[in-house]
Amino acid sequence: MSGVAKESTRSKAGPLAGRAWPMKRGAEALEALARRVGLPLPRTSAKLMGAAPEDPNRLGEWLDAAAQAQGLELDLHYTRHGEVAKAIQRAAPALLDVFTPEGIQVVALLRVSASGATARVLTPDETVRDVPMDELTAAVQALVEGTQGNTVDKVLAGTGLREPHRTLARRALLGAQLANTHLVAARTLRLPPGARLLHHLKALSAPPRIMLLLVLAVLIQVCVLAGWWLIGQGAFEGQLDQGWLWAWALMGLTAVPLQAALAWTQGTLALDLSALLRRRLLAGALSLPVDEARRGGIGEYVGRTFESAGMEQMVLAGSFTSLLAVVDLTLAASVTLSGPAGWLGLAALLVFCALLGVLIARQTALFRGWTEARVVMTHALIERMLGHRTRLAQEQPSRWHEEEDQEVARYSDASERWDSGTARIMTLARRGVLPVAIIATLPNVLAGASTASIAVGVGAALLGARAVMSLAVGALALIGSRVLFTGVRPMLDAARLAGAVGATKDGEDGVPQVAPLASTEAPSKSQALLEVRDVYFKHPTSPRAVLEGASLSIRPGERVLLEGPSGSGKSTLASILTGLRRQGSGVVLLRGLDMSTWTPDGWGAQIAGAPQFHENHVVSGTLAMNLLLGRSWPHTQDDMKLARELCEELGLGDLLQRMPAGILQMVGERGWQLSHGEQSRIFVARALLQRVQVVVLDEAFGALDPVTMRKVMNCVNARAPTLIVIAHP
Repeated sequence: MSGVAKESTRSKAGPLAGRAWPMKRGAEALEALARRVGLPLPRTSAKLMGAAPEDPNRLGEWLDAAAQAQGLELDLHYTRHGEVAKAIQRAAPALLDVFTPEGIQVVALLRVSASGATARVLTPDETVRDVPMDELTAAVQALVEGTQGNTVDKVLAGTGLREPHRTLARRALLGAQLANTHLVAARTLRLPPGARLLHHLKALSAPPRIMLLLVLAVLIQVCVLAGWWLIGQGAFEGQLDQGWLWAWALMGLTAVPLQAALAWTQGTLALDLSALLRRRLLAGALSLPVDEARRGGIGEYVGRTFESAGMEQMVLAGSFTSLLAVVDLTLAASVTLSGPAGWLGLAALLVFCALLGVLIARQTALFRGWTEARVVMTHALIERMLGHRTRLAQEQPSRWHEEEDQEVARYSDASERWDSGTARIMTLARRGVLPVAIIATLPNVLAGASTASIAVGVGAALLGARAVMSLAVGALALIGSRVLFTGVRPMLDAARLAGAVGATKDGEDGVPQVAPLASTEAPSKSQALLEVRDVYFKHPTSPRAVLEGASLSIRPGERVLLEGPSGSGKSTLASILTGLRRQGSGVVLLRGLDMSTWTPDGWGAQIAGAPQFHENHVVSGTLAMNLLLGRSWPHTQDDMKLARELCEELGLGDLLQRMPAGILQMVGERGWQLSHGEQSRIFVARALLQRVQVVVLDEAFGALDPVTMRKVMNCVNARAPTLIVIAHP
């Protein structure tokens, strides 16, 4: 929470009196809001560690922890002072931090009226009340007004303005003074990306929207068939007069708005499902086990990114196209039965679809070969780009393009096979149904079927041809998405397993866990803070265990040095302690609770680490962002001040002075270039700024000279509550 007002403003209690929740009941407000809007709550909620903090800058972090304790998440709406009203209108359902005479409180926002004049909120007694939107906006804006509000009040005191002009003038002056001041306007309550898919679909109202799609598709085809029936009755039976033409035109015009409604419904649903899939993929990529993430190179992950985009397009396009094609095909089959072809026409249509299905199924292997060739090319290209300088220096020029030529040849061959097979299928789907339908119709036509029946048969044939064509397109897209799914499945599985609080691998709710909130209470020194008992760990590809029977006990405030030769398991133990890996067997206890009892974020809120240099990274962004990655967004002025002080203590003061923008200077790949030692100290600062109880530093001082290392060690020793340092002997 940024720039919290510390002095009272002229915000009136009136409309918010009895409608805002005290901050200490923020977790109750969140749960009540989730129940009211129908979001699913787990049967075994996590235990929220600690009450609402006294520090107002940590209230946002506490609310995030409360949301995760309920298996939900809060999405921040970070906006300017003058755009708070617009942000609130887009945020519902949401929690709003407001400043009232009673201090900082929480408003549970259900929705905003269509006119934008009133907001409907859930009160502490769980009744629903209306609040004027301008009063609610003013209460949120008051969070950052602070001393500016007092200054404006002094100016207005001498003007003699009366209400309501005084209030309008005050808002205008504050808006001008705080135009570029940002704050968290709202925290939208939503499901986390890894929550159960059925819950997400319910939240998106996907089932009724799909039913609407089916109804619209049926109505459109009814209009088309009715038009054909009218033409058949009018033209072939000699009854073609003005009334029949008007009826036929009416059927055609009716199909136009229905088609527009179908396209709009399909497009909006596709956008929502696409956003959901991308969120799950991103959450899964961030939740992958460290060993699995390290198994592939950068090229493989770039390839997976490309494949995920292709899978998203194919699965959505294929699903909608196939669904609508099935509707068309069902109607075509029913009309075929009533036409001259009868059961013979229906049997011919089904046999043709079965033959087409066999050909489409054979395309799966061709698409898999084409995809593998493409992924290999992408992976190899990225890896060669990364090692380009090494190849220039050490590889013979005559061999630079041998492997590339072979990969291009394999890809070209696979692409040719896939394209030729697809062309055959599309040609058969486009041209094959009409001859089959005509042959099936001929017996009854020759037997003297009526002209109206023949017209119906022709319409059924045309409708069936279009349905089969759409079905072939959708089926090809679906088999492609199924092949691509194998590449992104590990990320989706990781998102699913990390999605629900206390979730087990089979998706059921497990035992309650400890929610992610860094405790502000110092642990008792009479008991162990961190215990490791008989831990055993073996990498999946390694023939022998890295750790066997590892045990240690660390009390609060202790400084522990772990030494050992390369390959002895020091870094593996560090990754287990920081939660990056799960031990194969044994027990790891934090504050007396086993690792499986903590949520991943809850464990990370207690223990932070600085991995080895090659496993740590400077992210493209500001130096402040890199330093404060472990703190809630947006960063407060206190956070920025502490980061600057820590940089000075770590000997990075000269670096800040050289940077034109200071701590706000862009660093990383496209920004300021940092030396090896400067990056090492940024990694140390990042761990120290996370407000944790245990700091684990894995060979963090190897790039430092003796003078700088002494300075860094003094800083670490002074700031880390409990310290574990891993180094070579």
